[in-house]
Parts: sequence; structure tokens; C-alpha cells
Amino acid sequence: MTAPTRLRPAEVSDLPFIFRQEREYMETIEPDAHQGWMAALDLNLAFWIDCLPHTLFCIDADGHPLGYAMWSLDGDAATLVSINVLGSRRRQGLGRLLLDAFEERARPSGARIAELGVHRTNQARLLYQGAGYETTGQDGDYVLFAKALR
Repeated sequence: MTAPTRLRPAEVSDLPFIFRQEREYMETIEPDAHQGWMAALDLNLAFWIDCLPHTLFCIDADGHPLGYAMWSLDGDAATLVSINVLGSRRRQGLGRLLLDAFEERARPSGARIAELGVHRTNQARLLYQGAGYETTGQDGDYVLFAKALR
């Protein structure tokens, strides 16, 4: 990483940043789904609020947000819902920092497996493969990954 960063729990005031990042993702990676995503914005917002206790923010030394990792828990599975880093800060290790922190925080919650789905065109799949995630299947345009948490 090029500058000092730290992780902190997400707050309600972080929701506008999450919205902007998620919208940018939809526009660039999944443009065909953007209209449906916008139509479901109220549901997305409710889901993000539900996930706030399981969302970490990565901020710079001045407190500016750089990215986040959001997950949900279901039994012994922790599902990475979203991991997002500002475009200008990608490829600097922040995604891996957030992914590792997700795994570390999911374990004490009882999670024995981490899982996620990534759009087939999203280069983030390389991050997951490099972190030991294995392909478990496909769901439409999404490649499914999982990793046992130890």
C-alpha cells in the first residue's frame, strides 16, 4: 500500500459512499443489470443497512474512505456481499487487506466457510483465487467461490 490506511467499522454516514461505489460497479461491470438494480434501490439500501454490523471501511490517514468489505452470515457460512476499492486505489493491496479482514472477523462469528460470487468479467476473481478461494460452480453470469476458514 502506498499510504497509511486503517480499517474501521462502517457507519450509517458511509452509506452514500457505498451507494456511489456500487452504482459505479453496476455501470462498468454489469451495465445490462443497472436498470433493474436502480429499480430495486430501496431493497439494496435496506440490505446494506442490515449488513452494516458486518461491513469494514478502509480509510486513509485523513479519514477519507478508500473501500469496504460487506458480508452476511448464515449459519456457518459467511458470504462476501461486496468488496469495493476506489478505482484510483486499486492494485495497491487494499482489496487483499479487506478480504483478509473479512475472513478474520467472520471466524469468531462462527463461520467455517467463506463464500462469494463474482461476475465472470470482474477481474476481482484473480484476487479471490490468489487468496485460496476455489471455484464451486456458476450461477448465471456469476462464478461461485468458497474457502474453508481455519
